[in-house]
Amino acid sequence: MKTRREFLRELIVSVGGVSALAACGDAPVVVATATGEPGRFHTPEEMELVSRLSELIIPRTETPGALDVNVPGYIDGLMADWASEETRAAHRRALTEISSRLSANGDFLALDETGAEAALAELDRSAFEEAADELGGYRTFKGYVTRSYFATEGGAREELQWVGVPGRWDPNVVVSDRQGV
Repeated sequence: MKTRREFLRELIVSVGGVSALAACGDAPVVVATATGEPGRFHTPEEMELVSRLSELIIPRTETPGALDVNVPGYIDGLMADWASEETRAAHRRALTEISSRLSANGDFLALDETGAEAALAELDRSAFEEAADELGGYRTFKGYVTRSYFATEGGAREELQWVGVPGRWDPNVVVSDRQGV
C-alpha cells in the first residue's frame, strides 16, 4: 500500500512529466475528446461510467471537479492516442470489473448521488485493502482520474495553484526526507 507521501510524489512527477513531455517534439500528443463528443476509444456505456466515476472521485467544490476539466475526455484521448494494446485491454477489463461490482445491487449509473457515493466508497475501501489484488484495475483507473485531473490546465491552475511565471522565491526552505516531516 502506498503512503500519502508516495502518492503525492508520483502525482507531482506525473504533472511535471506532462510539462516536460510537452517540450519534446517527438512525444505522443494526447488530444482530449471534447465534452459531449462520442469517445474515440470508449464505447458510449464506458464513457458514461468513466464520467460518473470521475465526477464522484473528484467532485466540484470551491475548485473545478473532474467533469469541469474534462477528465473523461482526457482519459479517452489517453487510451486512443497513447496507450498500448495491452494497456487498453487492461483498462477495458477494469471498467467491466468496476461496473460489475458497482452494479451488483442494481444499475450503478441509475443510482442517486448518495447511493452512488456509498457504492463507490465501499469499492474504494475494498480496493485499497492490503490483500485486494483482484481490484488492481480500479486502483489503476483511480490513478488515471487523479493524474488526468492534475494534467489539465484547470486542475493544475486551480487545485495546485500553479502559475506559469514563478512569483515569490524563498531561498531558505528546510527540506527533509524523514517520514512525517
